[in-house]
Amino acid sequence: MLWIWIAVIVISCLLEWFTPVQLVSIWAVLGGIAALALELCGVDMTVQIIVFFVVTILAVILTRPLAKKLTKFSFTPTNSDQNIGKIGQVTKVVDQDLGTLRVKVENNDWAAVTENKTVLPVGTNVSIIRIEGVKLIVAPISR
Repeated sequence: MLWIWIAVIVISCLLEWFTPVQLVSIWAVLGGIAALALELCGVDMTVQIIVFFVVTILAVILTRPLAKKLTKFSFTPTNSDQNIGKIGQVTKVVDQDLGTLRVKVENNDWAAVTENKTVLPVGTNVSIIRIEGVKLIVAPISR
């Protein structure tokens, strides 16, 4: 069992290292270390497995709230997000088939599409619903 616990520890460390969202498998490392210590003391395999799961679960329960607080991701708005909800005007139809447009919003020219990819005529006033990548998603304003 010695090599199994070492493998559990190493694999859990590697998973933690290569996972983009941290704190995924670190708790299994702690459980593996506890089980490895018992293996080195000559404790029965069944006890080792039970201790592994108990330590891992306790580590999750005791540290997860702190870990969530420390790894909280927040949305940082960009300057382009300030355009959401504003009014723009279609200045050019770029591609009839794809429904791509050029829209002017506060003297800035943007690539845009409607949600259902319909083409809007030049001069149509539009409301900016959201931004996906570098394109505005717009909806026509009914008069």
